[in-house]
Amino acid sequence: MNDVAAMVIRHARIATMLGVQAEPGDGPLALLEDGALVVADGKIAWLGPDAQLPRAYADIALQLDAQGMMLAPGLIDPHTHLLFAGDRSGEHAQRLAGASYLEIAQRGGGIRATVRAVRAASDEQLVLSMQERLARLLLGGVTTVEVKSGYGLSVAEELRMLRLIRAAAMGAGCDVVPTLLGLHAVPEGIAREDWIRAVIEELTPEAARTGLARGCDAFCETGAFTQEECAAALEAGARVSLVPHLHADQLSAGGGAQLAARLNCASADHLERTDLAGAEAMARADCTAVLLPLAAWTLREKTPAQAPLFLRAGATVALASNINPGTQRIEGVSMLLASACLLAGFTPAQALYACTRGAARALRLDDRGRLEVGLRADLVLFAAEGADHLAWHAGVEHARVVIREGRIVLDRRDEPALRCLA
Repeated sequence: MNDVAAMVIRHARIATMLGVQAEPGDGPLALLEDGALVVADGKIAWLGPDAQLPRAYADIALQLDAQGMMLAPGLIDPHTHLLFAGDRSGEHAQRLAGASYLEIAQRGGGIRATVRAVRAASDEQLVLSMQERLARLLLGGVTTVEVKSGYGLSVAEELRMLRLIRAAAMGAGCDVVPTLLGLHAVPEGIAREDWIRAVIEELTPEAARTGLARGCDAFCETGAFTQEECAAALEAGARVSLVPHLHADQLSAGGGAQLAARLNCASADHLERTDLAGAEAMARADCTAVLLPLAAWTLREKTPAQAPLFLRAGATVALASNINPGTQRIEGVSMLLASACLLAGFTPAQALYACTRGAARALRLDDRGRLEVGLRADLVLFAAEGADHLAWHAGVEHARVVIREGRIVLDRRDEPALRCLA
């Protein structure tokens, strides 16, 4: 046992996430009351009732008394665009005045505006700004973050983005999972078919060969890319062992959910226009539904994607922040959990499950997202007794202690404001 990393957390309400997501109440959390958890060598070494803690562990020097607060797996954000530059707050004002996503893009805004800003920014500016965003996610208890490219829109610039994502992850308090978003938009001055060919034949194989990407993604939408184009790009990624994901059914009902299922995608994300047939196809294919209620809110969608549709179909549902430079700059775990319950039909327990075990499924990370002996010791101790409070008391972050791979990366136990949050 590694004494440096070994610790014991006692008297916690432990949310193991070993329940069924569709269950009512706290069922998804499978709570262990007055529990204890032992960390050694970066993994969970023992888990059970505090009264049954083996004597061999009772003498470990580093002991945390949870005092009845909830201990959960480290949170996972499975859909972000954290590496970017520029300020598109003016587009928010345009949307408030009635402009649509596509109208703003046609005026020169949208993705291409960020592409210009990213290309003009220095490597240091991009890395530092992403590290600041990672630090804010860590404050909420996030220990794993997926980050997409997609604002380079050339082979060289997309590879640059992936290299900078890796650089920003160095020394961060959370793991970063890089995803190549090759089909995000058509670059200016390049024929559509030439860009798609470059993504398939040059960019995707190189991102995989160099280990810069773990996953691949495409934007299947009216005004973006067709089903056939997205399928070709994701199949190219799968051939070089990248984990496929798909932006699907966000602005129009384009059959994206069914396409993601057919392509054996790990996840389909957005899904605001997905119907029951699409949800059922995803469930059969074990394709996780990643819902982004904050994105729907900022785009003023009248009907954000609803968790019950996917849960009734038997699909796993995850939640993600979708932090990006244009349509979603509301940051914070508590806001995400609140929006999930108020806008997307989750119960508080289902929402927390979606940010842990569900999100791990979306990224095909089998070593985290739930609390079991032998898994990574990615943990968050909240200044609250349960999920209900987290989703209700929004606008503040409730994480008091965050542990990543067995080491404390955030400790806010001595902050007066946090001692009275619950």
